Amino acid sequence: PNDMYERVSNTVYAEDLLGTTPVEGDEARTRISLSDNGRIIAQNDFRFFLLRQSSLLESMVHSDYISTKFQVWTKKGMQRLQELLAKMGYPLEECKQPFHMMKPSLKRQLQHKLVDNGQEYELGNWQFTSFFRITGYQSLLSASDTSYAVTALLECETPTSKAFEDDPHNHDWDEEKMMVEAFNIAYDALNCNTTPNSANGSGSWNGVLAEGRDTSTLVNGGSMSGSTGLGAGLRMAMSLQKLVINTAVSLVDREAITRLRHFRYAYLNCTSAGENKTARSELIPSTTSRKKSAKDDEQKHHVFAKPLALTRLAHYLMDMHRENGKWTGGKSRPLVLLAEKPRTGTYLVVGYEYPERAGTFVKNKFGNNFELTAKSMNGTFRFDSFDSNVVEVNGDDVQRFIEQLHYLMDSI
Repeated sequence: PNDMYERVSNTVYAEDLLGTTPVEGDEARTRISLSDNGRIIAQNDFRFFLLRQSSLLESMVHSDYISTKFQVWTKKGMQRLQELLAKMGYPLEECKQPFHMMKPSLKRQLQHKLVDNGQEYELGNWQFTSFFRITGYQSLLSASDTSYAVTALLECETPTSKAFEDDPHNHDWDEEKMMVEAFNIAYDALNCNTTPNSANGSGSWNGVLAEGRDTSTLVNGGSMSGSTGLGAGLRMAMSLQKLVINTAVSLVDREAITRLRHFRYAYLNCTSAGENKTARSELIPSTTSRKKSAKDDEQKHHVFAKPLALTRLAHYLMDMHRENGKWTGGKSRPLVLLAEKPRTGTYLVVGYEYPERAGTFVKNKFGNNFELTAKSMNGTFRFDSFDSNVVEVNGDDVQRFIEQLHYLMDSI
């Protein structure tokens, strides 16, 4: 969902809906009758992360667009963002309130205020055409929020996998089973008005009822504390987004991203054993050093050991360096991220091409390069993702895989 804002700027998808969709006036509120429940409408939305599920300030701070524009992880960047809100006439305390509890006048004027003040801060593309599902009286659920929620349910731990994590004596790990369970939970979240189609068919997972089945409770600050359903997905999505930003900043601060002639790469290790495996290369120095804790070798899960999560991290790193100009022009390179999977002793490898301009389509050549690299060496590789630019490599072969990829791209 990261680049959907640029792609959806072409509003052909909304043409069939705009003819029957009431246009929201500049100062008007969207008025919805109960008879419209379930209907889909097209409206402009802000490029803020989960705005309706958080506060205005939090959604801006964790937005890919705003956070990279302002570099909000720095003191100066956060001050500039607060300065923008002050010039808009938005008190900081109001901006920290849950969005559904903000003064209605401030919410109505948000678009106007951004138009009037955004240009000074080079904010030009802060809205996009989105779709909303009517879920109750004056209650909307956006397609982008749903996308983030379902993605989080697919990528994050399920109740069963968490139970496995908490039981040190359980060694019966079945990754495919966990993936099927995650898919069922995400699928049931999309069908929130139907009976859950969980693996056990009982409408619950490990005794936890599917929270968030009534979507009208989610769009106006409803509870998001359950383990399943769209509510849980929205909560997980915010946690995952915070982790993406913090991890990206940490990689940059630690100078953990290595630049080669044809690409950049970085390891994401979560055990000391993983660091030892990736520090043996003489050709390419490892930059994965960090403080180790006593629990390092006991950790069995890496949140970025999933294709979508790792791709989101790569996308954010690219956005970050596009805005600060450090990875542009002759300094631009594709990015390869390698996330350790301690349970299987492997690494998930994702290759991400660099678009010079946000929203530009760039053909990803890593699928073919990964395949050629795997064929040129003896090792264990898995190409079972929907995307060809994703491969799983045995931990003992991962550093050699990067070296061979470097040699291959050098010879092309």
